[in-house]
Amino acid sequence: MGQAKNRGSLEDRIKQAQEKKANTETITISEAMKKLNLPESAQFSGYVIHLPESDEFLANIDETEEMVKYAYAKTPIFAKKYENAEDAIAIAKEIEKHKIYVCGFFEDDTQIWVNDVWSNFD
Repeated sequence: MGQAKNRGSLEDRIKQAQEKKANTETITISEAMKKLNLPESAQFSGYVIHLPESDEFLANIDETEEMVKYAYAKTPIFAKKYENAEDAIAIAKEIEKHKIYVCGFFEDDTQIWVNDVWSNFD
């Protein structure tokens, strides 16, 4: 946790997301790891949904006929992980009342990294 703060203020991260959104380049996980200067020990574990304003991560979805309940975690380790970005983006699009990032989730024995790949805001 705290990696987002290392990338700057909320305004800086929003600007970075907007720049990424304008750039539609698709890269592999290996290329992303190199671009992010992640250590070789880092492993990609999936995609997570991050709410930047509250700095929380989607942890669980409980859906019934009457309602949909979303649970959020303060730490990315408890985030619900999706195998591919498309699945995470589809869920993120359903959460309309929050600004959201879909992020790649990387980890090794000592550290966690999340890096945004999509957002629902400009």
